[in-house]
Amino acid sequence: MPELSAAGDNRSRAMTRLTLRLDFAPGSRLGPGKVRLLEEIGRHGSISAAGRALGMSYRRAWLLVDEVNRSFRDPAVATQLGGPGGGGAALTDWGRTLVGLYRDAERAATAAAADTVRALEGQLAPPVAPQVAPPDPESAAPAAPPEPGA
Repeated sequence: MPELSAAGDNRSRAMTRLTLRLDFAPGSRLGPGKVRLLEEIGRHGSISAAGRALGMSYRRAWLLVDEVNRSFRDPAVATQLGGPGGGGAALTDWGRTLVGLYRDAERAATAAAADTVRALEGQLAPPVAPQVAPPDPESAAPAAPPEPGA
């Protein structure tokens, strides 16, 4: 994932990350999660293995692949049903092109926004340790009544 950071900033802070999500007119979307899933399918040759690598269920991974495949004229992922050799999945030529186009757009957006992101980073407040809220006096248990004869 492309990242930007302010040059010369000595404060300890995580780098700013620019995230790109494309919202297409028919209501479909393409963003970093789906593209990462496509990359993992290309790496592992399996929707279930790709899902496991990303910490998601097979069902979730399959639904995301189905959404990507329905969003474009050509499928990005081709699947083969199980059999003696087992099933599998692979990126199609279009799937590889889709990942490349998304990564190109991501790099271009990151480069175009670099000055703006640095200006925003320059205005960030310094990191502060989390505060622990004092106990709420209203929620404290009522004091026990005094014992008779005490």
